[in-house]
Amino acid sequence: MTGTSQKETCKPDQRGKDTTSLDHVPWRRFIVLGDIGARGLVSGRGAGTPWADRVAETLRSIRPDLAYLNLGRRGHTVAQVRARQLAQALAFRGDLAAVVAGGHEALTDPFDVDAVEAELHRIVGPLRDSGADVITVGLYGPRLLAPAAGQRCGGLQQRLRLLAERTGELALKRGAVHVDVAADHSGRRTDVDDRDVAGAVISRLVSHLASGRAAA
Repeated sequence: MTGTSQKETCKPDQRGKDTTSLDHVPWRRFIVLGDIGARGLVSGRGAGTPWADRVAETLRSIRPDLAYLNLGRRGHTVAQVRARQLAQALAFRGDLAAVVAGGHEALTDPFDVDAVEAELHRIVGPLRDSGADVITVGLYGPRLLAPAAGQRCGGLQQRLRLLAERTGELALKRGAVHVDVAADHSGRRTDVDDRDVAGAVISRLVSHLASGRAAA
């Protein structure tokens, strides 16, 4: 993947689509890294097949030999994602990688967004340097993370919005693509389910392929 990447916000009327037309799938190995968000939104409405599994199933409908591995772990901080998942992800030699991290840090106030962004750079950078297409996914809604804190989190909406903004900016800098699934037209953080996320990611991959910037 070369050239300048783009950041995209999922509009409400895009949600609910499991698939968008794929003429071909150039990727052979799909790897997912992250925290609770990488494992699926089981606490959301319509809980069922995790979003990353849905994406893999859609890609396999075009490329049946696609290899898929999800390294995401609930409870992992972004630093733990880098320390415990990145080497394994690089060894997997994926040509498509999804990164979802930073949600646990957003639960705390003050939220050190600079530290989170620095760690995300240390994850996305090596994946991009390996030749992989990288997609970052902003999917955290307040309902997903608030139960993990065991209480209402004051200012959580603002921290989630900041996390999404910084992640999108990072993707732009590193030649990745970003989908902010859980933002409405006003930028307010809303809750989504796995079908929403999978549909938005597939839609973004379709537009990425159409742009001609996908990895060969």
